[in-house]
Amino acid sequence: MRSLIHRVYVILMIVLIAGFSWTGAPLAQEIKGTIKIIVPYPAGGGSDVQARLIADKMKDSLGQPVIVENKPGAGGQIGAEYAKNQPADGTAMLVVNPALFVVAPTVFPKLAYNPDTDFAPVSLLSTYQFCVSVPISSPVKDVKGLIEWIKKNPNQANFGSPAAGSLPHFFGLMIGKVAGVEMVHSSYNGSGPLTTALIGSQIPIGVDAFDTQSAYHPEKIRILATAGTARKKPDIPTFKEQGFPEIEGVGWNAIVVPAKTARTIIDKLSKAIGDAVKMPDVAQKIQNLGSDPVGSTPEEFAQILKKDRERWVPVIKASGFKVQ
Repeated sequence: MRSLIHRVYVILMIVLIAGFSWTGAPLAQEIKGTIKIIVPYPAGGGSDVQARLIADKMKDSLGQPVIVENKPGAGGQIGAEYAKNQPADGTAMLVVNPALFVVAPTVFPKLAYNPDTDFAPVSLLSTYQFCVSVPISSPVKDVKGLIEWIKKNPNQANFGSPAAGSLPHFFGLMIGKVAGVEMVHSSYNGSGPLTTALIGSQIPIGVDAFDTQSAYHPEKIRILATAGTARKKPDIPTFKEQGFPEIEGVGWNAIVVPAKTARTIIDKLSKAIGDAVKMPDVAQKIQNLGSDPVGSTPEEFAQILKKDRERWVPVIKASGFKVQ
């Protein structure tokens, strides 16, 4: 009799546990198959290199293949559209940045993706600072001197950035706003041509990511300030240190997944990414690219995205910049 009662009890427990699972209990979900990190830019760029660095480490920590797949085009939009249509099972991740998730939704009337409804945040990957530079022949030595020069020479106060609609474009407008002058923007076809123009004194002011200009400072150009909270080089102070805390601009690379991906999978990927970027060899290589390795929870990344929209969207809208 006791044996029968025991068997009935065991059967009931199995049924209850199974029923609990069927009703949506948070049982661990596994990622099956090869995981791909989709980079919406050509191979060889900073985001591509970082993706390959973490892919190598995630392969070991997750115990399954992790590859990088480049889907460049339309400023990253082709890759984003491709990624949103991938299975929401943890096998597809997308590298994103402010251009895709802050600027594009503001300046494009129609996008093939929605950052908020098509994707779910996973982790911040790295951050990088913007900087403002002048030709080495310029009399301007610091930010205060730059603001004074802009006010005295409003007709010459044009600045260059690597692309129209990029964050450096809007960061330059932010500097003009602080100076009280409407600066004229000159768009270059990438960081290389912009730096060449600065070296040749063809443009009086350049705004770009710090890593693209640091190699030329101080021999060929002069970086006046970086826009983060800490110095990137001992001899280059931040805007805040020079009395302009309102001039702040930090870019980032982050990882997202298709929106319906289970939270258990997101947490697993987030931890693997965080562990990867904190490994000394990976962290050093990311720093060599001019970025700072971060890693974060999904909530921390979502909060950074929210703050960046609050900072940049008003500047972008005020500029009147639109892509037809």
